[in-house]
Amino acid sequence: MATGLSVQAQGLWQFSQPGYNDGVTFGVSLTHPAPQASGELWVRAQDWPIAVIGNELTPWTQDSQEIYPASQCRIMVTGRWMVVLQSNSNSFNGVGVEYSGSIITDQGSTGFWGTYQGPLTSYLIQGSGVTGGAQDTFTDHVFEAHCEQATATVNSNRQYQSNTVCRPAWIYSYSKSWQVS
Repeated sequence: MATGLSVQAQGLWQFSQPGYNDGVTFGVSLTHPAPQASGELWVRAQDWPIAVIGNELTPWTQDSQEIYPASQCRIMVTGRWMVVLQSNSNSFNGVGVEYSGSIITDQGSTGFWGTYQGPLTSYLIQGSGVTGGAQDTFTDHVFEAHCEQATATVNSNRQYQSNTVCRPAWIYSYSKSWQVS
């Protein structure tokens, strides 16, 4: 996946073709009489590489001179899960069909389908020279999302095909700074 997440379980979910869309979308087609459930889509990341700045504490240098050592470096990462689980309106002919679904993440969950926006959560990597001492709450954290979708009813003609999309993404920002002694 383009997001840094790796697929642990896929159920009936199919990853969208490269170049077709945003690089994070999965799809599943539910029909009557079968299949009526997607199975689990499970994506995961650990020791996530932070874009641009990396995960390593580094010294601050100016003109090849070390101004502050790596022990005074702090990396702060703040983010949340944004997971979309919905019918694909371009291919939906299941009028009258009701759905059930769930989205479960390491930062919270919801028992419905739609868009799940998790709470903002912060993680820290810092050196021993920073107030509070050496800490790393980011590297070993396991980021994961589990998504499932099923039809809960059928329509009056008992024939339908409903294509559903799921877009799991952990959206984050980051900063790197040095504590001045």
